[in-house]
Amino acid sequence: MTELLQPGRPFFLVGICGAGMSSLAMLLHSIGMDVRGSDIANDGPEAERLTSLGIRVMSEAEASGALRHDEVLVRSSAIRPDNVVLMAAGGIRAGVLHRTDVLSAVASEYFLIAVSGTHGKTTTSGMIGYVLARQGFAPTICVGGHIAGFDGAFPPEGTQRRQIHGRPIMVLETDESDGSFLKFHPDVAVVTNIDSDHLGAYGDKFSNLVGAFAQFSQQCAERGGLIVGCGDDGEVARIVQALARHVLYGQEASNQVQMRYHARSNTAIVAREGVEQSFVMERGDEKSYLNAVAACLACEAVGLPFADTLPILEGFPGMERRMQVLTDHDGTVVLTDHADHPTEIRATLQAVSVRYPGRPLTLVLQPHRFSRVSMCLEEYGPALAGVSRIVLLDIFPAGETAERPEELNGMLRESVKTAVGGSLVPQMPVDQMLDVLRVSVTPGDVVLFMGPGDVNKLGLRFCGLLTSDNTVQCETAASLEGRIQQEND
Repeated sequence: MTELLQPGRPFFLVGICGAGMSSLAMLLHSIGMDVRGSDIANDGPEAERLTSLGIRVMSEAEASGALRHDEVLVRSSAIRPDNVVLMAAGGIRAGVLHRTDVLSAVASEYFLIAVSGTHGKTTTSGMIGYVLARQGFAPTICVGGHIAGFDGAFPPEGTQRRQIHGRPIMVLETDESDGSFLKFHPDVAVVTNIDSDHLGAYGDKFSNLVGAFAQFSQQCAERGGLIVGCGDDGEVARIVQALARHVLYGQEASNQVQMRYHARSNTAIVAREGVEQSFVMERGDEKSYLNAVAACLACEAVGLPFADTLPILEGFPGMERRMQVLTDHDGTVVLTDHADHPTEIRATLQAVSVRYPGRPLTLVLQPHRFSRVSMCLEEYGPALAGVSRIVLLDIFPAGETAERPEELNGMLRESVKTAVGGSLVPQMPVDQMLDVLRVSVTPGDVVLFMGPGDVNKLGLRFCGLLTSDNTVQCETAASLEGRIQQEND
């Protein structure tokens, strides 16, 4: 597909503000392509970021009548066949490619470090890119998120770049949700874990998902590449140990590189071949320390000594929407996080408790995808144990449909209530919820807006309310505690 990447080639990305598509848009722009796109919501922070680079973001209504015959239309698996822009492309017989086909064509020109796994991919990828950038490699960092305060993920053409085997470096977060990660043949592969998620793409069989990760790892091994795997995960350990070049990391003593986490001090000791190294991250938590070890092992494959790179990540600024502080106003901290699977939710809540020990937590949770909730229905409640107050929003569909979404939302709510009891806040309109939440928080509280959908927008709106004297108009602004008591009575 080398002809696809001729300089100036016009691309049109459908759903351009999504995490993966936005990253692809910036990548194509950085290598000299003519890029524009559309999205349902074309006025948010991601649209502003793209626009600032000269990438036009259109509404879907505008885009459906403005497509050009010479443009390559790019879609992701999240774009439904009845999308108005996709249908308009069919009307003019425009060529349509999947996001991963374009990305794999670009990636074939790079020394590729690819990160896979059910959880931790974005942060691990960001950490690898951050270390390499700090060490002067000027890598391309194609990740479904942004490193906080870092603008060098896509070096423009002409940038002086250190090369490995005659190629510049790309750090890539892969996607197992639709099997598209199998289109990549990395020089270094990282496998953080394998959990029961996105099984619909694998015949609803966990064994098929595991097999896909084994194939991904094998594709790296066939290039003589290094596979970095978390040995705490039994399936990962089994896959990785069977390959020639590998290293296992984790908290269990059987790993070649062991990370011992100390929750009380939020610090870690990393042990390798009898040598121990202390590790203290400014924004650390248990999962971040593990991800950092994986990142440093991946960087070692391009010649950076492990012992020298670990300290760089002590000051890693974190990823946007991963335990990101939106505001700290009069002692009330507002966070936003991308977690959606119960395993991720539990890990994030544990991290909050470490960073903000003893402080009351209000969680505004927006579950993600009908398929995920159906698969993990009974796991959400236990994952939320110990949270002071829980605001449970309706499931964000992310392009999926359900025969009876109201019924599934009701089942989830009942399951969560059974697990957490009076911590679950009664349902109310969103505007009312934000205003009630505003008058309920007190200095010392932590408020966490969680989920990959549009819940982050609610977090930003809440920050606006919290830091001003304005309130959303609603019938009453009684405290959350009062509303919970009323419902339980």
